[in-house]
Formats: sequence, structure tokens, C-alpha cells
Amino acid sequence: MPTDLRGKTALVTGGAKRVGKAICLRLADEGIHVAFTYLSSASEAEVTRREIESRNVRSMSIRADLLDLEACDTVIDQASGISGKVDILVNNASEFPRTVFNEIARDREVFRRSFQRLAEIHMRSPLYLGMKLGLEMKRNGWGRVVNIADRVVARGQAYSGWSLYLVTKYGIYGVNQVLAQELAPEVLVNAIAPGLVVPPPDFSGEETAQIIGKIPVGHVVGTAEIAEDVLHLVRSDSKTGSILLTDGGSGLRTF
Repeated sequence: MPTDLRGKTALVTGGAKRVGKAICLRLADEGIHVAFTYLSSASEAEVTRREIESRNVRSMSIRADLLDLEACDTVIDQASGISGKVDILVNNASEFPRTVFNEIARDREVFRRSFQRLAEIHMRSPLYLGMKLGLEMKRNGWGRVVNIADRVVARGQAYSGWSLYLVTKYGIYGVNQVLAQELAPEVLVNAIAPGLVVPPPDFSGEETAQIIGKIPVGHVVGTAEIAEDVLHLVRSDSKTGSILLTDGGSGLRTF
């Protein structure tokens, strides 16, 4: 296991803000060069890029729509340009739209569009990036892939109101297992299953308080802890095909 990660290069999807930003900064603290993607958060991406570079590593912010496989290829090429290769991939990009079960059942076109978008974000692009970069890492003799899932995936559970999000987050765990099998032993592939980290902006204060009240530790996980989980998996030499649950105990029940 390399105890010194300095000089390696990471690609983090959806890295401009929230969890993705915390991951980028934590990796940069270890001397890892960091490229990250964003879609519409240009101002946040510029701030994050500068913060990464303040750690005396190289950084690159890449605007990309990961639903476009040609854009994914461009991301790979640009991220590899930092040091000639990508050693670490973190599939973090995500969307968290509410999908009312009865409503999507009534409208076939809404179901089709919504499912396709989330499947491409949570399954197709992580698989494509993991496959393309993972095979390069395998040829280079070392690599790490970390996929961000959801707490329910680790417990085989579900909660109401986000059906398509959850179905496709289960899908990213399938991606995780396939990549772990295909890329071993040179490349280790693992997933993280976070609980509530940052309340979505459309959550009311009352709704957030109710959810936090059901978390055994009494607070949200926080972005810093997920970033530490990522670093832990990057450092590990014995984990692959695993899923790390960090949810404050909320995986003990559904809500």
C-alpha cells in the first residue's frame, strides 16, 4: 500500500461544491493533483480550483455534461493532462429529484425521461469512466475507484418519495461490483453509502429537523467525514467490491 500519495492524480465528478468539494480538498491535502467536473456551478468551481491549488498541487475544473459519452472522453483526456494519467476516480456526480411514485406511474413519458436521466448520471457515466480509466490504471499497475451510493443500498432498504433516485443508486453499486471484478488486482473499487450529509435546498426546516430527529447520533454526517471515507478507501490495499456505510446509524431503520 502506498503510504505516500503525493504526485498521484484524481478525477472527481461533481466536485465544485458540497461533498464533491470536500473530497477534492481532502485529496489535495495529501499532495494529490485534482481534476474535477461540474455542470453549471462555474463560480463555485473557480473557488474550489483555487482552494485546491493553495495546497501546492495542480488542479483543473472541467465543465462537462456527463450524460454525453463524448464529453466523458474529453474529461478523461483533460484530466490525464495534469500529470499524464489518472490514478484515482471518484464517481460523485449525482442528482436527488423527488419522484412521486403514483405520478410517474401515470405518465409514461415522464417516467422514461426521468429514469433515463438518472440512470445515465448514476450508472452509465460511472461505468463508462470507471471502465475507460480503470483499464488504463490496470495497465499502469495501480488505481483506485470510489463510487458514492446511498445508505439504503448498504442495508437493502428504501424510503418513499425518491424512487428513481434510489433505483439508480442501487445501480451504481452494481457498477461498483462489476468494476471491482474486472479491474482486480491492480485496481481496487469500493463504494460509500452516506446518510444525510447536506440537506437538499428544497427541504423545509421542519422536514430537515424531522429527519435529523430520526438519526441515532442526532446530526447529519457532514461532508468532511465522507471525504475521509474516500481517502481511507484510496489508501486501502485490501478492500475491493465493498461498501462503506456512514450514516449516523440511520441505516438501522427506514424513513
